[in-house]
Amino acid sequence: MRRVVLLFGLLAFAMPQVALAQRFQGIEIFGGYAYLRDNLSSTYSPFYLSPTRFGNDFPLNGWQASVTENATDWLGITQEFGGFYGTERLQGFDNHFSMFSILSGPRFSYPRLKVVTPFAHALFGYDQTSVSLPGTNLSATSSSYAMALGGGMDVKVSGHIAIRLFQADYYLTRDFGSTQNNLRFSAGVVFRFGGRGY
Repeated sequence: MRRVVLLFGLLAFAMPQVALAQRFQGIEIFGGYAYLRDNLSSTYSPFYLSPTRFGNDFPLNGWQASVTENATDWLGITQEFGGFYGTERLQGFDNHFSMFSILSGPRFSYPRLKVVTPFAHALFGYDQTSVSLPGTNLSATSSSYAMALGGGMDVKVSGHIAIRLFQADYYLTRDFGSTQNNLRFSAGVVFRFGGRGY
């Protein structure tokens, strides 16, 4: 699995070189609310003497932002950033979580519709998850590769603004020694500049 992720990651980071050889079609900047269903049910907490699993998947709320450079009217290169935060109670203690991700990869759009633009993407990169016990000095951080596979739909509002109705992703991480198969959703505003007749 790691070899597959590494291969796709290398391809994703090589894509901007291909983009430079294509006709520039504009830049899109997205920002909005994001929700992550964190799959930490099989993950052991780093704070307890005996091995203790979190035992539940739980929601994290946060933000998501991305910049997409469109090399053609259907192919773009996306750089994405996200942050998610939440608290899960375990053995009488509140465990506060924060996650940060940096991902990059190709995005494929279907531009032939005048108002609605569906898209799919494959993003690869880095995830960092931190957990702490409020009121104590206990904290731990885990970093891993990350992968997001999914897509969404944008609806044009004006020449330079669109609403991202939804973006839904399968989001893979490997924090604290176990694999998490997460679900991620976001929605927000897209600002479009240059190219494509925006």
